[in-house]
Formats: sequence, C-alpha cells, structure tokens
Amino acid sequence: MHTPSLAVLDHLVFVNLDITCWSGRKTLTPEDLGLDRARLPPESLVSLGDKQLVNPEALRTFTSLRGAARRHCLAVGTRFLGGYAVPAAQAQGLLDRLAGLQRQYESARATFLADYDGQLAAWAAAQPPEWQKLIRDALVPAEHVGGRLGFAVQAVRFGAPAPEVVAHGGLARALSGLGGQILHETAQLARETLEKSFQGKTEVTRRALGPLRAIRAKLDGLSFVDGRFQAVVREIDRLLASVRPRRPIVGRVLEGLRQFLCLASQPDGLRAFAANAAPAAGLATGGFEGASFPASRPAFDQDAGVGMNTEARAEAAAFAVDAEAGTEAEAEEAEEAEEAEEAEVEPERASSHADAGAEAEAGLAASTEDAEVEAEAKRVASAEDAGWFF
Repeated sequence: MHTPSLAVLDHLVFVNLDITCWSGRKTLTPEDLGLDRARLPPESLVSLGDKQLVNPEALRTFTSLRGAARRHCLAVGTRFLGGYAVPAAQAQGLLDRLAGLQRQYESARATFLADYDGQLAAWAAAQPPEWQKLIRDALVPAEHVGGRLGFAVQAVRFGAPAPEVVAHGGLARALSGLGGQILHETAQLARETLEKSFQGKTEVTRRALGPLRAIRAKLDGLSFVDGRFQAVVREIDRLLASVRPRRPIVGRVLEGLRQFLCLASQPDGLRAFAANAAPAAGLATGGFEGASFPASRPAFDQDAGVGMNTEARAEAAAFAVDAEAGTEAEAEEAEEAEEAEEAEVEPERASSHADAGAEAEAGLAASTEDAEVEAEAKRVASAEDAGWFF
C-alpha cells in the first residue's frame, strides 16, 4: 500500500485512553488454604491463582465503558503508538463522546465505592461458610480500589523533531504501517460481520448493513492516509445502492455483499482490490465482477493475515453489534419516510384507469422479480452447502 509521509500528521490527532479497571481479585496464598509453604513447589514454578473478593458483575460497568471508549476510537480512527490516530476533523466529536463515557464511569465509580464494604460482605455471605474467611481477611481498603479505577483521555498533535535536534526515523516507520493497520482493523470487523450475519444465510435484513456502513465511514475518514481507500468506499456505495428498500436482502445483492465481506476479511485481498480499482474511472460497471480475488480459501482461514486475539475479536464483535443496532433505527426511519411519500402519491395513482393498468403491470413485474429472487436465493444456498466462498 501507499506509504504516508510525515505530512499526514497534519491531519491527525493522537488520542490516548488511560482507563484502568480493578479486577476484584487478590493472589491466593498457601496460608489461605491452610498449606505449609515450605512443602510446596517454588512460586516461580507453581501459582495457586487468585481469590475473587467481590461479585464480578459489580465491576462489569467499568470494563464495558472502557470497551465502549475503545470502540468509539476505532470507529473513526486506528490504533497507533499505543493509542489512536484520529482524523482531526472528527477528533472533537470523538472527544465529546468520550467525555460522556467518562461522566458515566465516574458516576459508577462513586456509587461502587460508597457501597464497597457492603459489596464485600454480600459476596462473602454468598460463599460456602468455610471459605468466607478468605474474603473477609483480604483487607483491600476502598481507597486502594478507588486508585485502581480511573478514566482519563489525552489528545495531542505532534510531529517529527527537526533533524538538527534529533535524527531518528522511528515515527516515519510507524506511519509506514498505518495503512496496513487500518486494513487489519477493517478485516477484523468484516470477518466478525461475515460470521455473525452473512455466512450460511439466504436472507438478511437491513440491520446487517450497519457494519458495512461503519467500514465505509472509517475508510472515508482516513482516506488521506491512502487515497486508494476511496476505491473501496465507492464499491461499498455501489453495493448499498443495490439494496432495495423495505425488502429482505436476498439473491445477487446478498451475494455481492457477502463477497465484499469475504474479500475485506483478508487485508491482502482488500489491498489488491483497492490498488486495482483506484486507477479506474469509477466502479459503476466494474465492482467485484471485474475484481482480482485472492486464491479461493475458507473465509475464516486463520492464516488470512488477521491476528484475531481474544480482545480484538471481542471488540470487533461488540463493534458489529453497535453498528447493526444503529442501522436498524436508521432503516426504520427511512422506511417510514418512504411509506409517507408513497401515501402522498397514492391518490394520484388511483385517479385514472391508465394508472391502474400501470400498477397492474408493475405488480406482475414485481411478482416475476420475486420469483427470480427466490430462485436465486436457492441457488446461493446450494452453492454455500457445496463450500463455495467466492
């Protein structure tokens, strides 16, 4: 992919999330279990694990808000130098959303600490009597726990130092991987969406388009990193434009969406598509029918170039759920507007016999099209059963 120059920093704001959560656990000791430490293997060889001091559900709010903050950053930016590189034009909106999460976090922190002793007592009382002493003897003061619960955000803009001050190419090397990182994150979301909402389906609703719109928004906002991202944006626009309102997504339209997600789930495939499509004058007649796909392989091949560790996969799954939820509301609003528009023109249609005839012809055409769509859906299902991915 294109290697960004240091000038790209003029368009970026670096956002750092300093959000800490308390695990609610403390290391288990031999004395807790009535064991003789001298008769046990050394701690460098064996660990006894941890003891849970408080109900994990009481701490879930903090980890959920931390996850939401990360997803907000990834929605518009990309991971960079331990934080997030965010388009300057979208930085203030992101910081406002993070400030709202910070207020929620601080409110939850105050509530939790105010009832901290009660939380410990309730959790201890819920355990078998012979083990309640483990919790009561832990003696982790609320002040210590409060110091482990924090939510802070920093936003800075920076550039490479002048060569006469410091000569070092580390920042340029980091920027050279920015485009690849963006495609890596796109692949995570595409893979999660494909697995959750498209794989093995012969019909999906408009809600499934949410992650696709999220991919589009992210690549569009970060296209100054690599202008070839716009080729992917245009292809997504073409696919979205092919979706008919107020109807399930089936047949060739569904297959086109699925093929895009299969390709996007492999960073090398999406990179090749962007490189091949960018020189063309638009994608109106091209799209995936003329694209060069990578070698056919299972859509979830672990060697596809996306390192889906547990945390990244969880973030991608939550991101996909958030995107789908947002699109469901948008789709309902769009359908209501379309129905209102149809209601306004309906009296005009009914005012003449000629219009009635036209409606009859349209109904026949729609019935024929529905039959074609149903046949196409069955063909797609048969192809999927045979293990066809592209």
